Amino acid sequence: MSNQVLIVNDSLNIADLAQDVAGGLQFITTSTGKDGLATLALSTGWCAVLAASQLPDMSGIAFLQQAAALSEAIPLLLAPDAQLVSTLHQANSASLFRVVPECTPKETLKTIILDAARQFRLVQQERQLREQLKLLTTIDPLTGCSSRIHLQEHIRKELKRSRRYSHSLSIIVCDIDTLKNINETFGHRAGDQMLIGFAQIALQSIRRDIDTVARWGEDEFLLVLPETPIRGAGRVAMRLREQFAQFNFTVDTHLVNSTASFGVAGFAPEAPGRNTDIDDLLLIADRCLHQAKAAGGNQVLCCP
Repeated sequence: MSNQVLIVNDSLNIADLAQDVAGGLQFITTSTGKDGLATLALSTGWCAVLAASQLPDMSGIAFLQQAAALSEAIPLLLAPDAQLVSTLHQANSASLFRVVPECTPKETLKTIILDAARQFRLVQQERQLREQLKLLTTIDPLTGCSSRIHLQEHIRKELKRSRRYSHSLSIIVCDIDTLKNINETFGHRAGDQMLIGFAQIALQSIRRDIDTVARWGEDEFLLVLPETPIRGAGRVAMRLREQFAQFNFTVDTHLVNSTASFGVAGFAPEAPGRNTDIDDLLLIADRCLHQAKAAGGNQVLCCP
């Protein structure tokens, strides 16, 4: 938890200010802007920064603007009473949290600093909630793969990049052949275990920092393989088919296993007029998948 308050001012009595302040805040002081910036850079635990409007080496506003690049601590500016109005105008343009008159009583100043610390925590909580919400929309909660919503935008960007730089791009649509029967015979928990098993094998079969695996439907997955020709994608699909066919688990002494079918399609720079639209690319891969399933499943069908 960030609980440090930096005060860049050599005239405040820090010991007196820190006395009886709730919230477990730790006060640290420097007298110059240069020292204040160096102190900020040493830690990430800052929740508030209070600077005098005029420091020996720079203005307080200039200091706080530079401090914003080092820390997300809430900025406070201590202004002389006679310059309060002009300082407020400058502070508004600099997006400072609050301008504090120098005549502010000690108890009021403590309250202002506590308000800044609370504001900092509220901002951090809001950011965490946004990140959690983003995670919920980009990651399939069951399998840990990318979600369909996330991949739809990702694949468009990858296809655009492949067309622009004349790079290969392949996709693999995968379908677990007997998931419906598993759900009906052993229950959806067994079906979920099968989906998780397929996802783990698929994630282990790709280049982590380049390729993407997404949950595409109830029993479908989609692999996006940038800079991979269709023959290479076909080999990935074959390896995944073989590994998944060996995957099994037990439910009430019954061995549960399955197979999967794969449709592979891609964009090839040597044929720049084909498969240039994401919908066309997905349609071709999906047709290959359906033909593989119609032929009995547990097969890989590639369509250049």
